[in-house]
Amino acid sequence: MKITQLFKIYWPDNGGGIASVMESIAQCLPGCEHQVIVCQGKRLRKGADGKYRGVLVRRCRQLFTVASTPVSIDFLRQAKKYTKDTDIVICHAPYPMADLAVLLGMPARRIVVWWHCGFEKYAWLVPFYRPLVKHTLKKADLVLASSEGNVENSGLLLPYREKCRVVPFCVSDAYLKRGKAHAASLWKDGGLLQEAPDQSASRKKPIGILFIGRLVWYKGCEVLLKAFARMKRKNCRLVLVGSGILEEELKRLADSLGIKHVEFMGMVSEEEKQKQIEACDFLVLPSVSKAEAFGVVQIEAMAFGKPVINTALPSGVPDVSIDGVTGITVKPGSVRELARAMDALAGDERMRRAYGKNALQRVQETYTQQKMEEGYREIFRQLLRADH
Repeated sequence: MKITQLFKIYWPDNGGGIASVMESIAQCLPGCEHQVIVCQGKRLRKGADGKYRGVLVRRCRQLFTVASTPVSIDFLRQAKKYTKDTDIVICHAPYPMADLAVLLGMPARRIVVWWHCGFEKYAWLVPFYRPLVKHTLKKADLVLASSEGNVENSGLLLPYREKCRVVPFCVSDAYLKRGKAHAASLWKDGGLLQEAPDQSASRKKPIGILFIGRLVWYKGCEVLLKAFARMKRKNCRLVLVGSGILEEELKRLADSLGIKHVEFMGMVSEEEKQKQIEACDFLVLPSVSKAEAFGVVQIEAMAFGKPVINTALPSGVPDVSIDGVTGITVKPGSVRELARAMDALAGDERMRRAYGKNALQRVQETYTQQKMEEGYREIFRQLLRADH
């Protein structure tokens, strides 16, 4: 079986969540031939194509970029040329160039759309891009999504509900192994700490509140800083891991709010990120838009037995960490609700531990590498079996 994936970026030049999904597909289907077709930049050196961890990467020259989209005639040409002998083409959405490639005709046996998120950020493009997306969804044999919430809350996907299949993201086996070991060290006494709900606020070590993500508009960091400033419990420390265009603006906001116990760490290594998860008491994902489709950082923290505060977005976010089970879910954009939730977790060791245990159990049952690989293998088998 030969599989071709289409998107704008891939490792090692650029990566991110979608590139990780692309790599995971190749890893869980080792007996197949894999290639990805991506854009490389305006200055494409000769011989830029090559293999990355067993995947052939075909890099295309781009003309320019508009609305975070590399525009490339070379991409369209290569997409048509190199899908002639492909069994399955996976178009990672949103990426308009992949939709154009489908519109112009690709000879692959089967087309799959991996729906990562909507494109509400560029509202001015929606009237032009929506017809193109609808054509791709109509043409597709299957549509993949990371959660039921992303399907049920998408007006574009619902008309094609019968084509949709859910393949949840996962943490790696190595990640889960380290997380389980850390959680076991926290819970080695075998029971709950004999601590009254209000005593953790007066302990010497501050309660660690962690945010991990890009510092961009939809992540809701402005709401997080305002809520942190409003907390009644002052024995807390907020750490923000990640960088982005709003970093300096958020630092100025923290200064204007008079927040003392906050640290902006910027981009860190994977090892340092895991250390920050180990050091924290709970994670906050304060996103304010369904551009946050899943929030992989939730399962990363949950794998270490950490409770999560997330927001009730019309996406997959609240499906990952469950309100009242593995953490607390609040109204998106609500400073008051977020402050109240952080106060509740900061002041109750029993609650944190109970939610943390449930969180680790949920990851072990739902978000493992094995579960994801089984999902992909079964879906692709069924897809090709339909040809016979």
